[in-house]
Amino acid sequence: MVQHWRSDLVAGLSVSLVALPLSLGVAIASGAPPMAGLISAMVGGILTTFIRSGHVAINGPSASLIVVVLLAILGLSDPGTLNGFPYVTAAFIFAGGLQLLFGLFRLGKYGNFFPSSVIQGMLAAIGVIIFASQIHVGLGVEFKGSAMESLKAIPSSLSRLHPFISIIFFNSLFILARHPYVKSKFIKFIPAPMWVLLTSIPLFMLFQYLSDGEVQALGHYHMINSDFLVDLPDNLIEGFSLRPNFTKMGQANFWIAVASIFLISTIETVLSAKAIDRLDPFKRKTNLNHDLGAVGVSTMVSGFLGGLPVLAVIVRSSVNITHGAKTRSSNFLHGLFILAFVFLLSEWIQLVPLAALAAILVFSGYKLASPKVFKDASRKGYEQLLILVNTLIFTILTNLIWGIIIGIAFTLLLQLIRSSLPPGLFLRYIWSPNFHLSKIESHYHLRAKGVANFGGVLKLNKILKEVPREEQVIFDFSHARLVDYSMLEFVNDWGLDHEQESLGMFSVLGLDEHLTTSDHPFSLHILPPTKKKRLSKRQKELEELSTYNQWDFEPSLSWKKGMLKQNKFFLSRPIEYTKNKIKGQFDNGLHWEMNDITFDEGALMAAEVHHSTMLRVIYDQEIPDFSLDHEKFFDRLLDLATKEDIHLGQDESFDSSYSLKGKNKEAIAKLFNKDLQIFLKNEERYHIESQNNVLLIFKYFRVLNPQEITQMLRFAALLTDQFHQALASPNENPVKPEEEGSNK
Repeated sequence: MVQHWRSDLVAGLSVSLVALPLSLGVAIASGAPPMAGLISAMVGGILTTFIRSGHVAINGPSASLIVVVLLAILGLSDPGTLNGFPYVTAAFIFAGGLQLLFGLFRLGKYGNFFPSSVIQGMLAAIGVIIFASQIHVGLGVEFKGSAMESLKAIPSSLSRLHPFISIIFFNSLFILARHPYVKSKFIKFIPAPMWVLLTSIPLFMLFQYLSDGEVQALGHYHMINSDFLVDLPDNLIEGFSLRPNFTKMGQANFWIAVASIFLISTIETVLSAKAIDRLDPFKRKTNLNHDLGAVGVSTMVSGFLGGLPVLAVIVRSSVNITHGAKTRSSNFLHGLFILAFVFLLSEWIQLVPLAALAAILVFSGYKLASPKVFKDASRKGYEQLLILVNTLIFTILTNLIWGIIIGIAFTLLLQLIRSSLPPGLFLRYIWSPNFHLSKIESHYHLRAKGVANFGGVLKLNKILKEVPREEQVIFDFSHARLVDYSMLEFVNDWGLDHEQESLGMFSVLGLDEHLTTSDHPFSLHILPPTKKKRLSKRQKELEELSTYNQWDFEPSLSWKKGMLKQNKFFLSRPIEYTKNKIKGQFDNGLHWEMNDITFDEGALMAAEVHHSTMLRVIYDQEIPDFSLDHEKFFDRLLDLATKEDIHLGQDESFDSSYSLKGKNKEAIAKLFNKDLQIFLKNEERYHIESQNNVLLIFKYFRVLNPQEITQMLRFAALLTDQFHQALASPNENPVKPEEEGSNK
């Protein structure tokens, strides 16, 4: 941990700047005191860090519990009041206790039971409900009602909006939407929610000064006063003194709240842990049972102190990883920073407009139910889209638990219809999944028969524990009538973990004869395929360019990551899919491959989706691993903090214009001789990295047109020629011992 303290400190500070407004917003939207969200963030950082197994996750309050907590407060409040929060904190303690028991009895595996699209539908429903409830706050209009009533009331609230509060709200939304696309690394380094606060506070003060506290608009008079700001206790210690009230344990509403909080917290913690493991640059694995117990204990402590439940939260975890976190210290530091903010900056926190926090939550709600969510579901197969939409609708019309139950029932009904099996036989396969594991010569053979769907994941996971390390496993689905998305996703995840952790191998057989609903490898295997798509205008241009240059062109979308995922750039940026593959060979004999790549920064609702045209060149000699980027002033400040940049010391203009990083400094210095530095300075700026003798080159986070593709290929051909010359020449640029590890 000590060796990474700089990067963990930077990441912890960055995350705290996100966690502060999010924690306040989640608490207020839940109907809880603002301090409840801050207490959860502090407990999640200061306590959970030391009792969990995860490495780079961030723990704290989650927006996914807003709906559950708000309904619990309304359901447990005394008649004519809204004082139900002390009763709900008692429910938090019981929900945390259930999570602790789940962890102790190793029941975290049951988080794998729920179909993927049901979970996505539940999260989308939560997003819609958050959006519907918080947009009224952002418009400066008070409204209380169900999700459907909130959606129907939006036109009315627009007609009665508070002009100044609405400006703060829409300005905040604009910042949140544009922040990922800003090129300045200084602006991107400070998280978008903090920019929202930095702009909304002065705006509120300006509007209050200009209007003298009152304004008329659309035929209505509006006040602009402290009612629109965050309210913290005058004595902050009082914020920790709210004690849980257990007197309503005999009511059904209390145990419904416990079950709902436990279910949503457990599902999100399991999902987030898996997603965070995929983003972890060191590919470490989280012990799900251990972490469930840890967040259970933390939720109990937070509840006793008057705070919200503690979860593993994906948005803040994504920020943590993006800002360079290496160990769990960043989570601890983020909790300490929140504690310092609360006691040192409480007066400033109380200047935060509620509309700014509402914008953060509305944006989060939109991300959970954005068009991309539905588009991704349809790519996996139309049945996945139907399941998602069904779960979403019934969750909004009923509640989260009934939404999940109906979503699972609809999934089974759809699979029954498409399997063409008699209902009795179908249900028998669901109740007792048919898997047979046997040792055949040099491998283990796992044969599935009948129906292999989400219901069989738990049994399959138990059977696979019998497979020794370093063994090859073949999954044979040739006798399965139906194989669903959740099953194939589990098999793929298990197989990749088996290869990475045990050095074993896995393969999947028997799906070639199945008909599918899409070209996604995990789609439901039984239904007829979709029609072949026509080429787009850009694809036709790329096809003509490839034909003219005698390159190979494959336009179809591919979900296989191949060797791309090994590049350092993609260690914390999961690839969704590739398409428009072009392959060729330079005059110097090196083979290259170009793809349009869609990848994420972050995961789940925190994911920012990017599309870029990238070039990979397979080099024919041993070259060191490195990364080269164009560098600006703020980048140099970060390099000073992390001490990772290599200073070649020959050309100050090159050293100040580029960030060059890598472990083998002497080999990198030999490669980047004076001629190569001159070449790079005279060419267009590209991101270049080398990993295992494979170069990755790209320019923009967007796809390139044919002319730009030709220019990048010309650059790559010349660059590799320069590399050949540098490797053939004597080392003219050695790194002196006193310079090794020096910084700009």
